[in-house]
Amino acid sequence: MGVPEESADRADGGAAADLLGQVTARDPAVGLSAVVALRRLLEELERLHVDNARDQGWTWQSIATALNVSRQSVHEKHASRRKATGKES
Repeated sequence: MGVPEESADRADGGAAADLLGQVTARDPAVGLSAVVALRRLLEELERLHVDNARDQGWTWQSIATALNVSRQSVHEKHASRRKATGKES
């Protein structure tokens, strides 16, 4: 059986609280480690939402506008990954 939804929410909240504590730490090693974790999280969120948008028919331009970047930059970053996984022709 899976983890009950309420428990999963607490676990996610605990991880977020841990990360918040790291981000605000005065120890540079802890703070910089948190920056790395946040970058990884942001990259994963971007991949997830770009995939969702493309799967729902969004154009590269629409995604770029939403991300406040150029169409070329978002296409270069994500199109080859999507092609390699069969999500893009």
